[in-house]
Amino acid sequence: MRRVFIGLVALAPLVAGCGFEPLYGDHRTRVMEADLTTVKILPIPEHIGQLLHWQLEKEFNPDGVEAPQRYALHVALAIQANYLAVEPNNVAPRGSISAAADMVLTTLDNKTVLYRGKIQSIADYNIGTDPYSSEIGKSGAEKRVVEDIGDEIAIRLSSYFHNKSAAQ
Repeated sequence: MRRVFIGLVALAPLVAGCGFEPLYGDHRTRVMEADLTTVKILPIPEHIGQLLHWQLEKEFNPDGVEAPQRYALHVALAIQANYLAVEPNNVAPRGSISAAADMVLTTLDNKTVLYRGKIQSIADYNIGTDPYSSEIGKSGAEKRVVEDIGDEIAIRLSSYFHNKSAAQ
């Protein structure tokens, strides 16, 4: 056991020099947050689009810091509700919300596309005999889908800005 520990300690300097940097570490987080705060999130239609817009604002600039805008984020969101496991009496005890978001990061003047991606998310919910509880379940599924897409957009753009700063 002692040999293993000594071997790990001896290898630690080699691993430290490999260039690996965690995405969520404090070292680069400030740089990536600074870049994310310069992204202008363009309006996304419909109520669920507003929820995604608010989620992205929370992800990109949680402290509400004023920053000059240098980039524009275009998001097209498509939502589909499905019923799962339909029983012989045409009652569906489960529902599903699926969302697909096409995102494009451009310069603020929209002349240069910097990053393009597509994100999909699905969340299921129970449909009960009480319409109120079913609606709450559906609303919760929509919220989970929006949070998932917002998180993924923030991660992808953070990676983009990290790679861009590493290349410079």
